[in-house]
Amino acid sequence: MSRGFAVFIFWLIGFGIGFVGYLLLPGIAEWFATSTPKFVNQAVIGALIAGMIGSAVTTFTVVMWANRTS
Repeated sequence: MSRGFAVFIFWLIGFGIGFVGYLLLPGIAEWFATSTPKFVNQAVIGALIAGMIGSAVTTFTVVMWANRTS
């Protein structure tokens, strides 16, 4: 299996997880809101989820850059 195909497979898995996560986000956010203390509101939960997505995209970008400049 080529490296490009492996990256594509991981991207596809990540896309699928993100797609399903987006559809489930209202339920997940509501569950977090009821299971966490009141100081963690909807905005904080959204920021945490966005931060996780942003870190995943950044990690993917850095890995791709590191593999190109070897």
